[in-house]
Amino acid sequence: MQAIRVRQRLNSETLTLPQLRPFVGRDVEIVVSDMSPTSEVTSESSPNHSPLAGSVLWYDDPFGPAVPAEEWEANQ
Repeated sequence: MQAIRVRQRLNSETLTLPQLRPFVGRDVEIVVSDMSPTSEVTSESSPNHSPLAGSVLWYDDPFGPAVPAEEWEANQ
């Protein structure tokens, strides 16, 4: 698989890429990314983005037990 990366400012809905001439007649995948610094990442544009990312502000005791040790069935 060969990849070609082209950065180009869009001035209309039409995009001409002469770099793709070797691929004429072949199946290709075209990915368009917004390179502007103000672009916002959403769950639609990034399928690996977790909807809960950034929702936890702090952990009180991340390595502590979920329940007190005296409530464990194994200790009784």
